Amino acid sequence: MNKALRKRVYPLLDALHRVLVAMLRVERRVEPFFRPALNRLTREPIADLLQVLINLNRPDLGLGLAEEKIFPWEEQALDDIIDLMADQMRGNFKPGHYERGGNTKTHGIVRATVTIRDDLPEHLRRGIFATQRSYPAYVRFSGPGPDVPSDIQDVGFSSMAVKIMDVPGEKLMDEEKFTQDMMGVCTPTFVTPDVRENAKLQYWSLVNMPIYYFINPFDSHLREFIMQALWNETQFNPDFPLAPMPNGNH
Repeated sequence: MNKALRKRVYPLLDALHRVLVAMLRVERRVEPFFRPALNRLTREPIADLLQVLINLNRPDLGLGLAEEKIFPWEEQALDDIIDLMADQMRGNFKPGHYERGGNTKTHGIVRATVTIRDDLPEHLRRGIFATQRSYPAYVRFSGPGPDVPSDIQDVGFSSMAVKIMDVPGEKLMDEEKFTQDMMGVCTPTFVTPDVRENAKLQYWSLVNMPIYYFINPFDSHLREFIMQALWNETQFNPDFPLAPMPNGNH
């Protein structure tokens, strides 16, 4: 979209986006009265169907456990994400008062113990899960960001990061040589399938219209939007249950 057209169209898109966000905030306040029953009846069947539809467009790269493929466009996408998030943070925060670019709002931090069970299936016994033992850890419950709104305006999506201590093995960063980070969100799938798509989301977030990443008619991600919405609901307590993985494990 050229600059002239963008200048005419974006104010209209922004006005519609504000209406959609306002409607969402109203829905959040009445959601507790109907959402639990709706979840029990529809969430799992709809999620199963969506996963099938999403997988139809997902290529089989033939990768094994913990294997990854580096794409030619990946480095550029990562650079775009860094630039877009940096622009967003400069717009949201004053120098000397910067917050995190993502998972910005802290709901709470707790000390914890991560215990590896001794009855894990053989195919799951990798890394820290290979041997039964307990690790000291810290857990941070947070909201999505990039800003820090009041609780009633930021109750739909929650994240949980676990920093596990006393973990042996080679690490990429020297200062993290005895730790391992694990992240969880309240949805069963991540918001974007790869970093290229995430760069698109960061762009729409930068212009304060993230909903259009999902409903853009020229580059739609409606299936991902519905999958996220199934678990993106009013959170009563930051100690939220993680969404179940397809095999029933967490």
